[in-house]
Amino acid sequence: MRENPSLFYSEDSIRALIPKVAELKPSMSARNIAGLLNVLAKPRVPPASQQVHKKLMFVLGELAGRKIEDFEARDISMTLNAFAKKELWSAQYFDRSVEVAIPIIEDFKSQEIANTVNAFAKMDHQHPMLFDEDVSNTVNAFAKMDHHHPMLFDEVAKAAIPIIDTFESQHLSNTVNAFAKLDHHHPMLFDEVASAAIPIIGTFNAQGLANTVNAFAKMDHHHPVLFDEVANATIPIIGTFNSQSLANTVNAFAKMDHHHPMLFDEVANAAIPIIDTFESQHLSNTVNALAKMDHHHPMLFDEVARVTIPIIDTFKSQELANLVSAIARTRQDSESCRAVYSTIADMIKANHHCLNEASDIELSAIAYAFLKGGH
Repeated sequence: MRENPSLFYSEDSIRALIPKVAELKPSMSARNIAGLLNVLAKPRVPPASQQVHKKLMFVLGELAGRKIEDFEARDISMTLNAFAKKELWSAQYFDRSVEVAIPIIEDFKSQEIANTVNAFAKMDHQHPMLFDEDVSNTVNAFAKMDHHHPMLFDEVAKAAIPIIDTFESQHLSNTVNAFAKLDHHHPMLFDEVASAAIPIIGTFNAQGLANTVNAFAKMDHHHPVLFDEVANATIPIIGTFNSQSLANTVNAFAKMDHHHPMLFDEVANAAIPIIDTFESQHLSNTVNALAKMDHHHPMLFDEVARVTIPIIDTFKSQELANLVSAIARTRQDSESCRAVYSTIADMIKANHHCLNEASDIELSAIAYAFLKGGH
């Protein structure tokens, strides 16, 4: 009978590990440290064990910082990724990893590049040493922690481009997503990612497809062929998209003014059965994108309006403006859409806090929508 691996993550088991790790500190190799952190980052730790679990990871993080000079590219990537997964911060390790990664940056493989940059991007780490030209090469290790430094990311791009064909779909998506998240545009890298993605577009999952076009749209990087290929790959698996992926996809196409009627219809049809799972931002972005592209789908708009009324207090002023503008622009006149107008009118009369915080542009958009919609 196999032992339940979750027993290893009980509070008693982890407490027993801490003194053992302390005892073995002098003899633990870099690979042992990175491997143990990688294992600890994988499971879902029971709430009762989380505090002691974090303590063990920090003990290992401190040890990693001391032995960082022995770490190879894989060890650095695994350790950064482990801390990013658990959203734990070890300043000593992150700062030292910058120094050690510089001379071995060429040893990073595609997955290690993607994991490292994703780790730094997620943790929003800032490091003054990155302003030094030599240290900028370590961008390859920082994308995952949401760490931004222009020179660093330029060096990451420079290292990634020659080996871009070795990137798997997830690595391609994660890389451009990290660059877009940090608002760092590198046209050559984005072009190379597109060229590498198109032949393997069928291997992308829903999140990868949505994140890729969303990254290109955020950076205003036009690549019509990639967007067409993403649309073609999306349609057969549209049922695997969640609310955020659906909203992000159609919003990206609208931002880039890339019309694809079949994709828009499929997004609308896929959204309707799960419309109750959409948050205010996703509802607003979806209908706003379709309206911008002058794509009419009355059933979707009716469903969006229906689910909006009960949660309208959760909408931000910009989301409300976009929603009612989309309804007016496409001349939706269902009972649910009329109810949206009525509800917003009541909010205005009641000096609702959402509209009190609205900008002049947002208020003007709402007023114009009421006028255009005849309300």
